[in-house]
Amino acid sequence: WGLEAPRPKELADEQRTTEAALRPSLERLVAAGLLVKIKPDYYADAAAVAALEARLRAYLDLHREITPQAWKDVCGTTRKYSIPLAEHFDARKVTLRIGDLRRKR
Repeated sequence: WGLEAPRPKELADEQRTTEAALRPSLERLVAAGLLVKIKPDYYADAAAVAALEARLRAYLDLHREITPQAWKDVCGTTRKYSIPLAEHFDARKVTLRIGDLRRKR
């Protein structure tokens, strides 16, 4: 799924199970380093997140800051996914949000 993974509730419905039954499996995948927990209801492939971080760092090295539209282009995802990903990198102290812009920390 890369960066556009289904939400746990959608995945549970697809697997004909409950979200509560699915959570331990998701947490084991996070512990194994295969998934990254972006938000409580959003997990993404760890390799895809690492690749995105590399693209983000390269962009920031070149341009010093990134606009929301440029971020969406770098992500290659919709707003549904790009905003939580931007917040994830803010929380990890990769970026610093200043108004609508983000800069490298």
